[in-house]
Amino acid sequence: MIKKVALVAFAAVVLLFYAPFLALGYYMSGGGVLKLPSTSMLATTFMLALVTAAIAIALAYPAAYYLAKRGNELEFALLIAPLWVGTLLKAYSLLVVFSVVERFTGIVLWGTALGVVVGMVYEYFPYAVLTLYAAIEKLSETPTQAARVLGASRAQTFLRVELPLTMPGVVAAFILIFLFAMGEVIMPAVLGAWKVYTVGSYIWDLYFKARDFLSGSVLSLLLAALSLLATYVVVKTIRSFSI
Repeated sequence: MIKKVALVAFAAVVLLFYAPFLALGYYMSGGGVLKLPSTSMLATTFMLALVTAAIAIALAYPAAYYLAKRGNELEFALLIAPLWVGTLLKAYSLLVVFSVVERFTGIVLWGTALGVVVGMVYEYFPYAVLTLYAAIEKLSETPTQAARVLGASRAQTFLRVELPLTMPGVVAAFILIFLFAMGEVIMPAVLGAWKVYTVGSYIWDLYFKARDFLSGSVLSLLLAALSLLATYVVVKTIRSFSI
């Protein structure tokens, strides 16, 4: 019985993995017209993912640095607490916060790209903290102490020693958040009110509104390939600055 269940599960995984490739072959052979997203939609998705990853890492690095050097278990738990809450619940909770902000400041966040970025940063911030914490916590004190003995200031030690040594953690955090954000659906739908239309939202509509499963599967494959290519380019750029 267990072998049969395992065989069925394996067959399902293989089918799900190869289905987009089969659909791609269908369109390449002239079997139909692929419904591609617009260039502006791709640009919006890329910029949202890039800005989200940059802001999340910029906010998470000081927090992870503090946790690795002086933090305790309670502070660590509080910073990663959003991981305990579902994405949809966090999105609707932010709607309440947005309404309060709009009432007292007049700043409109719901239905804007800024609101979507705020939501995605809030969602992926704990992942950035965990990734950066792992890199900073393993950092040896020997290079830092050597730099201080040689006369480097605290800022110079951080910029020239600690930051370059933790750059692999920064790159890993960027890859993780950027790939997540490229395919995000819930935050643009709830916080963007379908006014901020991303590739993930477009694929969702192809699957669940247009019932065009072939186009949806092919675009999912193309989005994954595009995300990996963009990640490679950005990571190469980050590493060039860290040398």
